Amino acid sequence: MSLTGLPNILHGIQSRTSWQQRCQYLLIVEKWSDIVGESVALQTCPIGVYQKTLQVAVSSSIWSQALTFERVRILAKINALFSDLGNLAIADIHFSTAKWATQQQTLKEIAKERQAVTEDHPSYLPPAQPPSKPLKPSLKVVQPETPKPPATAKDAFQRWQDVMKLRTNQMPKCPRCNRPALVGELSRWQMCRVCAIENLFN
Repeated sequence: MSLTGLPNILHGIQSRTSWQQRCQYLLIVEKWSDIVGESVALQTCPIGVYQKTLQVAVSSSIWSQALTFERVRILAKINALFSDLGNLAIADIHFSTAKWATQQQTLKEIAKERQAVTEDHPSYLPPAQPPSKPLKPSLKVVQPETPKPPATAKDAFQRWQDVMKLRTNQMPKCPRCNRPALVGELSRWQMCRVCAIENLFN
């Protein structure tokens, strides 16, 4: 029995029409706001490609009608992305309000699940909060300016180091080793992950 090399297996998968159509759809989703513009992208959502027809959920029948008239222009922009894949060119676009509510609910549920999974993980680290100092009555609250990007790699490292130091100072201490520990680790194991590995998992 001869073995098939991994490159040959990958080539076989990538040459399948179903794989190419999936990649095609994901690229359309990624570039959707560039194709139709930011304002239109907020009211629309590509939901799949079926038999060379792109299915797009829209928020209202008004948007559906307006975009139907723009169908040819949108098709041209989409197919320009796949100029080297003539056999996978999108032939038509179908706009419908039928799946808009379902699609939005699905996106909300996915976002909620991701947030729950992230925050429940023992290694979740909340964003660093600036130290709170009481303001004098005479002082006015000034909105912080957006930080400028670091000019050099050294500046970027220094900024990262400052953020990590601030986060470390805000973290509770492990009761065993007295090192900074994540809240999720203390909640799950009553100790930091280093102590948990040494004491619980050996």
